[in-house]
Amino acid sequence: MSTNVVVIGAGVIGLTTALLLQRKGYRVTIVAKYVPGDMNIEYTSPYSGAHWRTMSPNDNPELQRKYYIYQNNDCKWLSETLHIDNDATAYGIFWNIAEQLPSNETGVMIIPALDCFNERNDETANPWWKSVVKDFRFAESHELYPGTVIGHCYQTVTINTPLYMTWLLKLFIKGGGQLKKDALSHVHGALRHCPDAQAIINCTGLQARYLGGVKDLKVFPTRGQVVVVNAPHIKKTLTQMIGDETTYVIPRSNGHVVLGGTRQANNFDGAIDQHTADSIIERTLKLLPELSHGKGKDGLEIVRHSAGLRPTREGGPRVENEITNTPGNKRLLITHCYGHGGFGVQSSWGAAKKAVDLVTHGLGSPESVMIDSIVNGLWSKL
Repeated sequence: MSTNVVVIGAGVIGLTTALLLQRKGYRVTIVAKYVPGDMNIEYTSPYSGAHWRTMSPNDNPELQRKYYIYQNNDCKWLSETLHIDNDATAYGIFWNIAEQLPSNETGVMIIPALDCFNERNDETANPWWKSVVKDFRFAESHELYPGTVIGHCYQTVTINTPLYMTWLLKLFIKGGGQLKKDALSHVHGALRHCPDAQAIINCTGLQARYLGGVKDLKVFPTRGQVVVVNAPHIKKTLTQMIGDETTYVIPRSNGHVVLGGTRQANNFDGAIDQHTADSIIERTLKLLPELSHGKGKDGLEIVRHSAGLRPTREGGPRVENEITNTPGNKRLLITHCYGHGGFGVQSSWGAAKKAVDLVTHGLGSPESVMIDSIVNGLWSKL
C-alpha cells in the first residue's frame, strides 16, 4: 500500500514537491488556503515574473555539497556539477518543458536574456552558472546599458506563473492527487484531510510565520511591485542592476510583459504606490523604448498593476526534517521547505527534489533516485 503524505501549500514549490512525491509512489494530498486561479497578496507565486536568473553566489555551499544517491543498491556521490544546485536543476527541467510542450499549455518559453551590472567583481566576471545555461557570452560594450560595466548574454526561460501553476496542478490531479482547500491554523490540521498521513511537507511560504506548530519569525515579506503591459512584440528579457536597484523586463507566453521592480523588506502593504509605478515605467522605457513602439509612457498598453510579498527568511530557506508526534501520539515526520524569497520559481525543481529526498530518508526508506529519473516522462505522454 502506498504511503500517505500531505503537502501544505499550493504555490510553485508546494505543487512541484507534491508532483515529485506522487511520481515516487506516495499517495499525496495537497491542503492549501489558496490554489491556482486565486489571487491574493498572501499567495506569492501568481505574482512572480518569472524568469530564470540565478541569484546564488559563487560561494554558495550548495555548489560544493556532495549528495549521496542510492541507485540500484549502490551508494554514489553525485558531482556538484551535475544538477546539485537548486537553480541549475530547475534550469534544465524548465528547458526540457519549453522544448517539449507548447508554451500556451505550460507558460514556459525559451528566450534570450541580457543582464547588465554596474560593478565588475567575481560574481559578474566569473559566474558559476555560465556552463549551466545555453549560449553564454559576455556582452559587448555597445550592448551595455548606461551606467553598467559588464553584462551577460544567454538563453533563459520565462515562466507565466499562473498558467504554469495550473499546468502543474493538472498533472497532479491526473496522477490521482487530492486537493483540499482549507485555511489551517496549525500544521497538524492537515491531518483532518488525511488522518493516515505519515509525513507533512510544509511549503507554506510566508504563512510559515503564522502557522501554529511552526510560527517561524525568521520569515518576513519582501514586497515587490510590478507593472504588467501587453507587448507581444517583445521577445527578450532584460535586467539592469545598479547598486540596490534592479530594473527588469520579463515577457510572458501570453504576450504580456512584466516590468519591475522593487525589493522592500518587511513591507506588508498590498496597495499600489503610484510613485513606484511611475518609476518602474520610466526605468524600463529607458532600457527598452520599443516597449511602447517608441511612443513613451502614453504608448504603453497597461494591463494591471500588481504587488506581491516574497517569502524571505533570515539565514535562507528552511529545508529540513522535524520529527514530532500527532495529537494521537503517533510519530509524524514534518519536512519543511519554505522561505525561498524571490527565487522560489527558478529554484523550485531543485528545492522540491531536496524535500522529496528528506521525506524518503525521514520515513526510513533507503531508496532514492536522481531527479532526471523522477521527472522522466512527466510530459512525454501528454
